[in-house]
Amino acid sequence: MRRITIIRHAKSSWEDPELTDNQRPLNDRGQENAPMMGERLAAQGMNPDLLVSSPAIRAFETAMVIAGKIGYPADSIEKDERLYLAGIQDWFEVIRTLPEDALHVFCFGHNPGLTHLYNIFSPEPVENIPTCGVYDLDFDVDSWSELAMSKPESVGYDFPKNGGMEKIEQPVLS
Repeated sequence: MRRITIIRHAKSSWEDPELTDNQRPLNDRGQENAPMMGERLAAQGMNPDLLVSSPAIRAFETAMVIAGKIGYPADSIEKDERLYLAGIQDWFEVIRTLPEDALHVFCFGHNPGLTHLYNIFSPEPVENIPTCGVYDLDFDVDSWSELAMSKPESVGYDFPKNGGMEKIEQPVLS
């Protein structure tokens, strides 16, 4: 089994026009939502083996806040340049190269790539993963390299305005 939890960064600030896109920090709402979502993940007993984040400040700050809430050491979060504004091929490359000893991985990134990735796997496509949205996918595969050609066994989602993780029923495959 492999489990990937994809998380869109929390709401970011556009206040300083001098900052480049990857330098934008979380705004007030993002600073409220990230710990709240981290607490929800902790309450579900989420205990990932690895956290991987886009190096963009808003994504990495979200990862650090959530790591603190779930008891994951912040200094062990890996930054992966490929996740900054990643498209589908970038996402599949990142997933394919995840360490095999990590069975559950949290990945922090950006739209539209996160939404596109989720929609490839979900039986219920979404138009947009909201900021600080969490989408949890379980796959019955032995290796990360098999994930791209698989459908998840279960899909769950949560986001700040949702109030808790919900599962999507997977259709029975014949």
